Amino acid sequence: MPHAIIRGNNGRRHEVDFGDDEVHVEVHASEEVVEISVEALGDPAPSDKRRSILLNIPRHLFSEAMGKAAQRSGKRKP
Repeated sequence: MPHAIIRGNNGRRHEVDFGDDEVHVEVHASEEVVEISVEALGDPAPSDKRRSILLNIPRHLFSEAMGKAAQRSGKRKP
């Protein structure tokens, strides 16, 4: 069940819960930024109110996190 939880500067928690709905995921990368978007398909809400998330991460931080994740997964024993 895809979902996203964020906490803003004011400490408020915001959640997007996609439930069992089908989602569309796109990843775009430039030399500087990785952008990940997730949108609920078939959501009847107007386009400006559909359940969606958009995440922009500096590419060097994304690459570092993926490298660490790969190292952790390589340490698991079958």
